[in-house]
Amino acid sequence: MKRTHINRKLVLCEPEGGIYYGTDAILLADFMKSWRSGRGVDLGTGSGILSLLLLSGGVNATITGIEIQKEYCEIANKNASVNGFSDRFTAINGDIKDIRMYYESGAADVVFTNPPYLKSTCGKPNEAEHKNIAFHEVCCDINDICKSASWCLKTGGKFYAVYRPERMEGFLTALRENRLEPKRLTFVCPSAEKSPSLFLVEAKKDAREGIIITKNLYIYTDSDHAVYSDDMKKIYDEFK
Repeated sequence: MKRTHINRKLVLCEPEGGIYYGTDAILLADFMKSWRSGRGVDLGTGSGILSLLLLSGGVNATITGIEIQKEYCEIANKNASVNGFSDRFTAINGDIKDIRMYYESGAADVVFTNPPYLKSTCGKPNEAEHKNIAFHEVCCDINDICKSASWCLKTGGKFYAVYRPERMEGFLTALRENRLEPKRLTFVCPSAEKSPSLFLVEAKKDAREGIIITKNLYIYTDSDHAVYSDDMKKIYDEFK
């Protein structure tokens, strides 16, 4: 088991050769920083990194993680215990398509996800099943995720996600088909000369139309991707 010190507050256990946390988790946690308290649901929690970043960053919440892979569900609960958050974070081994079995309708203030980005037919399947499930829509697609989020959320509750720009049209359609209105969106670019590689979105259940597109977030200042931008340095500093 690999142990990574994410910051001075958080230690993350991850299986050797498994799925390691990435920049997208930190970006989404920062994007969600207006959430300070209440009940949350982490769809596809993996190792629990996103929930634990939020809790260690001062969010006063009770979070339920849903994870279809038993090994990662156990790791998420271990990470909560190691970091002293077992009383506020619990991972459940289950399929988000069966969310009604695990969570009460309309009980959550916030739902968030770092979902599989790739269609099941996109590219060569990974030989490691756990990676295939994490990166490809093998067990669920974005409509399944939005449907589950809508079930969990109270009216006016917020849904947060990170996703790929090339699949934005389908993502926005899935949001609105499930009563989730996009309200804020940020494109993330590797550098100023590069097209967006990710976008971050905040949606609100049963809200009126109207979305704010914020300024782009650039990760690096140079084309060699060696120097972090001031915005990225600030994000990392906040999670030290």
